[in-house]
Amino acid sequence: MVIICGGILMITILVYCIFQNLAYKKYGDFFDPLDDKTYSYKKFLPCCLYIVEMLRLSGAGRYQTKLNQKLVMLHGNRNLSYYSKVHWSVKIFYSFLGVILGSLLCIFEGSNNYLMLLLIPLSGIGMFFLVDNDLDNQYKKRRFQLERDFPNFVSKLILLVNAGLNVRQAIERIVADSDKSAPLYKELHQVISDIKAGALEYEAYMDFSERCKIKQITNFVSIIQQNMKLGGNQMLFELKRMGTECWEMRKNVAKQLGERASSKLMLPLSIMFLAIVLICVAPVILEFRSNF
Repeated sequence: MVIICGGILMITILVYCIFQNLAYKKYGDFFDPLDDKTYSYKKFLPCCLYIVEMLRLSGAGRYQTKLNQKLVMLHGNRNLSYYSKVHWSVKIFYSFLGVILGSLLCIFEGSNNYLMLLLIPLSGIGMFFLVDNDLDNQYKKRRFQLERDFPNFVSKLILLVNAGLNVRQAIERIVADSDKSAPLYKELHQVISDIKAGALEYEAYMDFSERCKIKQITNFVSIIQQNMKLGGNQMLFELKRMGTECWEMRKNVAKQLGERASSKLMLPLSIMFLAIVLICVAPVILEFRSNF
């Protein structure tokens, strides 16, 4: 079985090297814009993109539709096509890693049990879907951060609009005084940059809504756009109502997170309690047995 596993390992590495050699001239620079820390392995991805393009994996379908929704929130609609190819390439790369690791484990295990061969394809499949799990975690984290920061942003916006600034000026002031690494303020900074670059203000807010894809921001953009069309003082009233609703939603989310944290603590606390009881009771039991 070791010979079979070794053969699978050598074939996998050989296939990867062949495709990498074919793809590097065409796709060698494709992954350069990616962050070096997040994608430290990006030099190994041209081969995988070659396979993605050859098999036309980055296409239509229910899975691709769901994937696109997450990628739009994380990277914006403009970069959707690029990051879709990146995501599929990473999935192929992780599959190669899974097959290689599975083969190495079979070789080092050295057993003659041929069921161990199932570990190789299972490792490849498992690593293939692990990338989706990582994307889901990024998506949920970003969504949570947007929903967490939005009520505070609306409160600041209401104060500045009450003080006489228009919406654009108020957003500029808020962004200038905020942490631009936070997703919400990063997106708002993009809105201001787009407007300064010549984009219509109406369209810049629409793009902001499309990138964030959460209900509160969609409603916020609708209020702003309606005010741009009709004018009047109704916008401030609507923003105050929205601010109250957002704070209530944030309180409910915080309450739910607290309840989940409490339930997760129950098991370790129970184990600690049993350990303390055993430490206290064990000497008494031993003393009692020694007396009899």
